[in-house]
Amino acid sequence: MGKSQRFPVGFPPIIREIIKQQVGILGNSEAEVVKNIVLIYITEKGLLKKFKSQNKKEGREK
Repeated sequence: MGKSQRFPVGFPPIIREIIKQQVGILGNSEAEVVKNIVLIYITEKGLLKKFKSQNKKEGREK
């Protein structure tokens, strides 16, 4: 995936419980579950495809 960056985030208790329930389903740790939820969201919204095509047009894709 290349270089990764960490983002400190805070969630209300109810969201933390949902994330904990998804450990083992969407990932092996809470951090992995959050990462996968973000990736799923980006994919569903088509943002990744838009970003890739924009970078390709500008000649930035590697």
